[in-house]
Amino acid sequence: MKNKEKKRNFLNKMDDIYNDKNIHLSEKTKKEILKQTKDLVDNKTNINYASYHLYPLIKNESYDNESENLDEFLKLILKYRWKSYFGMILGSAFSGFR
Repeated sequence: MKNKEKKRNFLNKMDDIYNDKNIHLSEKTKKEILKQTKDLVDNKTNINYASYHLYPLIKNESYDNESENLDEFLKLILKYRWKSYFGMILGSAFSGFR
């Protein structure tokens, strides 16, 4: 899958979660979803860092809501989130050599 397709798929999943009437999201989660959606559309962030920011909120929401859409989105977030951690760790590993 190409990056544009991945991004479109990720944005569609966020839209599905946000607009699902059976999922009761907190205001904090809704605001973060809107912020990450706006940043992704404006190319200010990428899927990996959006996943990094959304993970703790979606994880908490998955405890409060039983939804297949939410569980699928959480799996998708986990798939992309590790890349942001790897980038942060790798970047900091070489910062001491300057």
